[in-house]
Amino acid sequence: MPKCFLGTSLYEACPPSCRHSFAKQDADEDCIAKNKLEAFLQDKVTFKIGFSAFSQIPAKNLEKFLWTNKDNLELITYFLYIGEPTLVREIIESFSNHTLSYLFKVDFENYMNLRESLKREKTIKHMFDIRSFKYWTFVSYLRICDLIQYFVRYLKEPEYACQFLTILPSEVVSNLNKYTGLDYEEEKSLYTALGDSIYELPLQSPKIYDHMMQLFAEDPEVSIILSTMEELVRRQNLILETSSKLTSYISDHRIDKYFQYIFSELSGIEIGTAEEILNQLLEKKMITPAQKRMIIDFLETGKLEL
Repeated sequence: MPKCFLGTSLYEACPPSCRHSFAKQDADEDCIAKNKLEAFLQDKVTFKIGFSAFSQIPAKNLEKFLWTNKDNLELITYFLYIGEPTLVREIIESFSNHTLSYLFKVDFENYMNLRESLKREKTIKHMFDIRSFKYWTFVSYLRICDLIQYFVRYLKEPEYACQFLTILPSEVVSNLNKYTGLDYEEEKSLYTALGDSIYELPLQSPKIYDHMMQLFAEDPEVSIILSTMEELVRRQNLILETSSKLTSYISDHRIDKYFQYIFSELSGIEIGTAEEILNQLLEKKMITPAQKRMIIDFLETGKLEL
């Protein structure tokens, strides 16, 4: 029975950190993890052995396996779905852009096939809210930006690249050309690929608004609608910046200190805007519903009811 260079047979789980051992020794030809994955598909070995092979197989071997046939691809995407974020991130980021773009296209096609049946699910706003595709959110924003450039510049497929804009941090989206290296025309094609969702982008990342106004200055259809959004965008920027500031303060201070700080920061802000800021704190579990009501009552009446 064949064994790998560490002495593990087909019917034994791969040792922990085996992937790193191969990286140091360049002994990929002695790895039998691919055989274990194939055996798992044929129900010849246990789940533990199959998943250990996925976890430890060298990246280039895993890529070859993934490209071989549809069953192999489905197995890898399943393991990515159930894997721990740290492991999934390490594996995904070791793949080439060629493989990642293929993987994402397959996922996106599956999402589009599911979308009709998901329309009633109010909690699902985009494909990354679906558990099967959530593993993409584990990937670093720098790797995502590199993939965006690959889709736009080399594949000329901005319709795929634009999907990632919903999971990138606001700061990254607001400086996208810096992180992706896209030129003006490439960046413009990326935003245009969003369709009507292009107008949601400055609400997600308000600091991109002025840049988008420059990008689409010669495009009346887009620039006219964007120009009507200025007040809304400025308001959203206030909400995001204030909630971020409060979140940071709350994390580092006692309740008596941060309540005083919340009152001082929200004092003078229109009550509807203040409520949206508090809603963000509520979603992040920084305050409780009862605390939110108490703060709103104080802002409305100037009296603190304990």
